[in-house]
Amino acid sequence: MSEDKKPKLTPIFENLEMAIKVWWKNLKKFVFVYLWGLLFALIALVVGAIFLGLSYWQMNNSILAGLSLVIAILSFLVAFYFSVCAYLGAFLLVKKNYVGKELDIFKETPKYFWPYLGLTILTMIFVLLWTCLLIIPGIIYSVFYSLACFAFFFEDKRGLAAIRRSTDLITGYWWPVFGRFIVIGLIGWVVMGVVSAPLSGTNANSAFFHIWNLVIQVVSFLIGPIFLLYIYSIYQDLVKIKK
Repeated sequence: MSEDKKPKLTPIFENLEMAIKVWWKNLKKFVFVYLWGLLFALIALVVGAIFLGLSYWQMNNSILAGLSLVIAILSFLVAFYFSVCAYLGAFLLVKKNYVGKELDIFKETPKYFWPYLGLTILTMIFVLLWTCLLIIPGIIYSVFYSLACFAFFFEDKRGLAAIRRSTDLITGYWWPVFGRFIVIGLIGWVVMGVVSAPLSGTNANSAFFHIWNLVIQVVSFLIGPIFLLYIYSIYQDLVKIKK
């Protein structure tokens, strides 16, 4: 098939506009799915911080200090688990076409945790191995593998099968996909740069600095689904093209 006849992906800004519209329409659902995970993660973080403090205060008692440290580490791992589940909940919300109660959707995330974590680690290992050759192969294959998590969620593919599916989808469309990633990355960088601008020259120990840092985290939390939906649109285009 000649280049001029090859099906094209949705134009970048049309893709972004659709992502923003879907995000705005379903923002409440995204927020509540995230919040369930972040609530449990916050509880675990507080518990971890308390026991981490106890491990230092009980340095004269090695058994209690060691036990407190173990509990703190386990609590931080639990916080990581629920943070990942919050992220998985956003994917499931999209998969379910935004239908269903947020808590019920969040309750489904645990069964995806270990397969998703395994896929993420496997992908990172492959990208790292390509990067060890040269930085350019690392960039090339990070793009080829970038849709593996979408194949995981929307086609129920696991491990190597998800990675191969991502590679197959992007083959022949590497430059258009790479260009779309660059554009959304630059837009995100500009937006977060504008939001972070008030911190320029601010004392890192001031109350304003800490409050505005919280604002930055909230903004990042709220706009995160836009990036997911933007890449999902690329994935949908490629699935249609590669049928």
